[in-house]
Amino acid sequence: MKSNKSLWLFTILLAVFVVPSSISGTAIALPFIAQELGNQASALQWVVNAFNLFFASFTLIWGAMADKFGAKKCLLFGVFIYVLGSLLSIIARDLLLLDIARALAGIGGASVFACGASLLIRNFQEKERAKAFAFFGTTAGLGITFGPTISGLLIDVFASTFIGDMLISYRAIFGFHFLILTLVLLLSPILPKDNSNELAKNPFDILGAFLFVVSLFSFMAFITSLAYFDSQTLIALIVFVVCGGLFMGQQKSLHAKGLSPLLDLEVLKNKKFFGFSLVTVIAGFSFVVLLTYFPSFLQAVWDLSASVSGLYMLALTTPMLFCPFLVSKMLNAQWDTKRLTLMMSLLMSVGLIALAGILYFLPTQWQILPILLLLFIIGVGMGLHAGGIDNLALSSVDSSKAGLAAGVLNSCRLGSEAVGVALYGALMLVFITLSITSAGISTENIPIIASANLAMLEDKTMGLLVYLHSFCAVIAILGVICCFFCVAIWRLLKD
Repeated sequence: MKSNKSLWLFTILLAVFVVPSSISGTAIALPFIAQELGNQASALQWVVNAFNLFFASFTLIWGAMADKFGAKKCLLFGVFIYVLGSLLSIIARDLLLLDIARALAGIGGASVFACGASLLIRNFQEKERAKAFAFFGTTAGLGITFGPTISGLLIDVFASTFIGDMLISYRAIFGFHFLILTLVLLLSPILPKDNSNELAKNPFDILGAFLFVVSLFSFMAFITSLAYFDSQTLIALIVFVVCGGLFMGQQKSLHAKGLSPLLDLEVLKNKKFFGFSLVTVIAGFSFVVLLTYFPSFLQAVWDLSASVSGLYMLALTTPMLFCPFLVSKMLNAQWDTKRLTLMMSLLMSVGLIALAGILYFLPTQWQILPILLLLFIIGVGMGLHAGGIDNLALSSVDSSKAGLAAGVLNSCRLGSEAVGVALYGALMLVFITLSITSAGISTENIPIIASANLAMLEDKTMGLLVYLHSFCAVIAILGVICCFFCVAIWRLLKD
């Protein structure tokens, strides 16, 4: 039986490794995707945004579906969707198909975390469960840490390899995901079967799930179109307000009737829980944005190769390997939770502002060591948050509401990651467009992108400056927003 459980865990962890490595590794591929499939700003942004959006939306939905239909069935169905998304990503010859493929991968990736965790809870007991979740978290950390490095190496290895007339290059990343997840499907018969007696009897909240996805999608569409602010921007905002209001009203109605809502917002009335939850928003606006777009900056401004950019990102991601264990020791040593929470928040917030200052004011030859240090500091803040904030947040609510609180916390975390990445892209488009327009240069036929390379003007030096200054301005703005969240956290936790 013990060997069976080891195989169960190994199978689940294979899938767990792929998801965060996909999030952190795909950013390395953006310049190469732009070169081959086109440099359309909005479509290129959605290569990242589509995965993040649907991953954020469907984590909550898959969790509810696992309770209703069975964790194993939902996990395997989700992995199959991810495999299909990876296959489509490989063969995609235009950005629209690639965006759709990344959306499918995001939907499937959400099942890995929601349903994989559910399988562990139901089939591992006490000490075994604690050890299994430790492996679960460590594997996710490894995926985040080495995703950019693996992706960069794959791109460099297959940079000039063709299959027929199709250049492999960045497609090797999606091929890697396809192979690993296909192995998960082949190993799936060994996973424990769902117990029909444990399945939820309440009907699945289809309306709530629909409204939740549409609300988040319309909000993302609103943010990404801010640079143009046309009729589509207003339509997206109206849809978000209407669907968001309907969703909140419907969830409150279910709660009042004693039914299980998809997302119980009542726990946000708990000030401590709300304060701890805001730390996840800071992480989404700082660490995740850098994880997604800093590799593109390194390739554009410093002209680093994909593999070297991936190695450089280890300064940001390595703390994820040891900080979760460090913060658990700090909490066991009775550290003041308010000060600890503020410390991890400020490391990410102030670190982002300092990074913008270093990039803007210091000569390039003096930047390397300070930037590595600041990336490490931001990574430490993220690692402390990853290891401690769930424990602190869920411990601040009544144990009977822990499951609902976990749903709200993860929605805050994943939603803020998706919104943070989309907001970065929108602000970059605004600043790049303003810079080019103010210089008297027409933007017609000029590929202005926020996620890969730069505005490739005839004067490349000017293009580099436009991209550099825009990047610094955007991450400084995000850092200031994060600092406001720090003030809010302090006020919420001060009592």
